[in-house]
Amino acid sequence: MITIEMIAQRHFEWVRMATYLGSDTPEDVVQEMYLKLCENPEIVERIEYKANQVNTFYIFSIIRSKIVDAHRKESREHYDELLFDPIESPDISEQAYQNLMESIKRTIDQMGDYDQMLLELHFVYKLSMRDIEERTGIPLHSIFNRLKNIKNAIKYKNYEQYQKYQEANNHKETIARTGRYYREGDTSNGN
Repeated sequence: MITIEMIAQRHFEWVRMATYLGSDTPEDVVQEMYLKLCENPEIVERIEYKANQVNTFYIFSIIRSKIVDAHRKESREHYDELLFDPIESPDISEQAYQNLMESIKRTIDQMGDYDQMLLELHFVYKLSMRDIEERTGIPLHSIFNRLKNIKNAIKYKNYEQYQKYQEANNHKETIARTGRYYREGDTSNGN
């Protein structure tokens, strides 16, 4: 049976793994892994690969999960750049933009950990699909298809908010072009 002590014998290997996965604080990540294992003894039982051998992939999964969780906490604001570039805009289009971003964040928060991890690696950390394949072992075609489906789902679920954003932005452009502010339904041409 595998014990925490047996897992800890390979401590430096786990630290190297966390470093390879892009952690700025690999020791902390490995310590969090140990904490998770101590809090959930049933996980330790699942780590046994063969007679008294540690399932390295399972440890890899835990470390990767801890790294993604840490980065997710630090980088929530980076999701704003996921689908649409921010545009400097006054009140109406700024509010529409904020509503759109909140809607996208809610959609992402409702996704599974796997989808969130792919989004974060590709859009926040700017890893290419090939880099993600190398680091995670997920086949390239799976990454490509999953990211395509995720982006389509985000666009579909946020279409209405995006339309409102586009309308507000068009309204802003009209004001900039004509120098006039028209309220909805106003036919007086601003005079």
